[in-house]
Amino acid sequence: MSRKLIGWSVAAIAAIFLILNYLPSFVADSLYKNVDDITDGEMPATVTSFESGPEVVSTIGGSGEGLNCSLPALTNIFFDSRDDKGRRHLVLQRFRQACVFHDLCYRHGLATYGYNQNDCDRILQNAAFRLCTYIRNGSGTGSATRCQTDSKMVLAGVSMGGYNAFRGWDRSTYFEFESDPFRSDGFQASRVVDHPFKAVDPAKYRSDPDQVILSFENVRSDIAVTCMTCGKLPVFEYTQDPNEIDAELQSVGVTKLPEALLKREPMLSETVPIWLPPRRHHAAPHLLVDSKGKDHLIWMSRNNPQDTMSCIVGADAARILTNTLPKRDLCSKDAESLLTMVEVDMFATSPLPMEIPGAPEPIYATAISPQKTVDNDLSFCSRSASRAVDQSGNDDRSRCINFTGEAVTKGAALGAFQDFPVIRPGQQIVFARDVDQRTNSALTAIWQRAFGDTYSPGGALLVIDVAPPATPKGPAAASLKKIVRFNIDDRFDPMMPITRKVDDLRFLSLEASKETVRLRMIDFAKDNPAIGSVRLTMGGGDVELDRSWAARPLMVLETRDAQPRTKLVFSRGEIATDPDKPASPGATTEVLTLQTLVFERDAAAPSDAPFLKSAGAVCRITYEFAAGHTDWPCYRAFDPDRSMRASPAARMQASQMLVGHFSKGAGHGIAFPDACLKSEPIILAPQGATFTPVKDAAGWDGPPKLKRTITCEPLDTAAIVSRPITQKAQ
Repeated sequence: MSRKLIGWSVAAIAAIFLILNYLPSFVADSLYKNVDDITDGEMPATVTSFESGPEVVSTIGGSGEGLNCSLPALTNIFFDSRDDKGRRHLVLQRFRQACVFHDLCYRHGLATYGYNQNDCDRILQNAAFRLCTYIRNGSGTGSATRCQTDSKMVLAGVSMGGYNAFRGWDRSTYFEFESDPFRSDGFQASRVVDHPFKAVDPAKYRSDPDQVILSFENVRSDIAVTCMTCGKLPVFEYTQDPNEIDAELQSVGVTKLPEALLKREPMLSETVPIWLPPRRHHAAPHLLVDSKGKDHLIWMSRNNPQDTMSCIVGADAARILTNTLPKRDLCSKDAESLLTMVEVDMFATSPLPMEIPGAPEPIYATAISPQKTVDNDLSFCSRSASRAVDQSGNDDRSRCINFTGEAVTKGAALGAFQDFPVIRPGQQIVFARDVDQRTNSALTAIWQRAFGDTYSPGGALLVIDVAPPATPKGPAAASLKKIVRFNIDDRFDPMMPITRKVDDLRFLSLEASKETVRLRMIDFAKDNPAIGSVRLTMGGGDVELDRSWAARPLMVLETRDAQPRTKLVFSRGEIATDPDKPASPGATTEVLTLQTLVFERDAAAPSDAPFLKSAGAVCRITYEFAAGHTDWPCYRAFDPDRSMRASPAARMQASQMLVGHFSKGAGHGIAFPDACLKSEPIILAPQGATFTPVKDAAGWDGPPKLKRTITCEPLDTAAIVSRPITQKAQ
């Protein structure tokens, strides 16, 4: 009996060993296809920041649910446990960068880029493969094969742990995070900018608002722009004389009308194409407001996924609304375009523009890169975004400065690619989540190697000061000013700044529980940064917001007044449906409740000062449409059982939120672009402690009919904001 027992025990152990080591990889290899094998040494595309208006400090997405890998607890057991320079564990941390993108893709990808679940999953697999081959495994013939399997296992783990987390049109909301949306068939993005010509001709544009909304429609990188809040005024008068240049064209440097503009009288409000260099993946433009208050629209467009060459295009609202037609199909000054174009290798997948005060050409393209040293040390790379490329001396490559010190050498700060960077004039801030296993306890180390670490608690905040280059073609003088170690769970990611002020290290985060959402603050200027609470008050008392206020991103503003104010702008929406009745396929109306809530305080107030509710509104939006056209997304009511089929109210519930001066009166208005009525955004003008719609109705009577009506009333009851929206379809 003892021999049999021993024999069966050995067999059982061998079976368990085989199951743990070979069955998961066999199943993953059988279910999923290989991704492209790459040898370019490139990091996968990383999440990036897009601000929508001049006064926006940050936009906090992610729904307050943290950013990490939704992998089962036993995941580490199924992965190769061999050590690679001490950096192969833990699996959830090792692939965290890919998981962060995947989390955002599941929550916001459909509403923002039109991504379906398969798009998000394939991007995850590709990113995991790149992370595995480039950062963790080094070179070798077995590396690519092992990484193909590992990337499939990551995808399988996420599929098992979060297969039902993808959000359809019932829950997905607009939030920009993608620097290279190459899988998108088409998307829209809007920017708030100062009126392009009001300073040039105040009398002509006296009826236009001080700030306008530019809507960019990107269909497979063919881009058109519409000024949605501009008046129907001609940009220039009809003429046959190429030398007859009006004030608007003179302001953008036009000295002779091209043939394309002769015998025309284009309206400022009409849709016009933007001629960007083709054969590239164009994302939405970054909005950069320089120290003089001028708005810059800058595209940082990748050439292809196989390298880090980027076409950097600089523009402003005046240029893109007049003439962007180049003479040649190039990304350089040889294109003879009114836009500035520079094509350089940034050595990173998600470069960002920034202003370097004091530099002769102050707008630079910048990037954090691990590619410049064998050990993957952290480097800061930069290149003027406007200086033409000199064909000699590798001027088509950004110049990089390698940082030193144990905190950033040998890949220690590769986690900086995992969270949203913060860009300020002359300063960048990035977060580095720990990838290495960091514990002094042998028991904890063994436990984590077997069962992983659900959260990534450790990390560092890196403050990088950037000064003008010493030579015209040299690198920007970047220095690692400060490294702040912290121990904060990634349940609070993303953490975003509360102010634009240089060296102010206060950051905000949303934390959603089962029923509520809380606003948290972390001051990284302190020796031991910790999570603190931010008080929101309404009607003379503290108020807790319902969790639904976190579904749509929170916008943080810092006004440009003589005495700046910090504003927190929340919004939430819900389609009116009757859970006891199925959706009618023949319905010709649908209703959406959309609520907004604004809290504010003095920008110079101490961190523990409460934010006071200053305005709020409850709006009821009704869509009416012709029957018999349900194949069109704008002519059908939303069916909760078919959440991947859009409707007018579903798209509005998920829409981008914009804040700016959209009316003649003082104060900030709130706007929501409408995907079904593209030239008719919903604009709410401030009126005391509430908002009123600028237009009560929009659309047309047909054929086929599509109309939108909106009514709003004040939102001033704490009990309403502390619970879910309650309504019934009428």
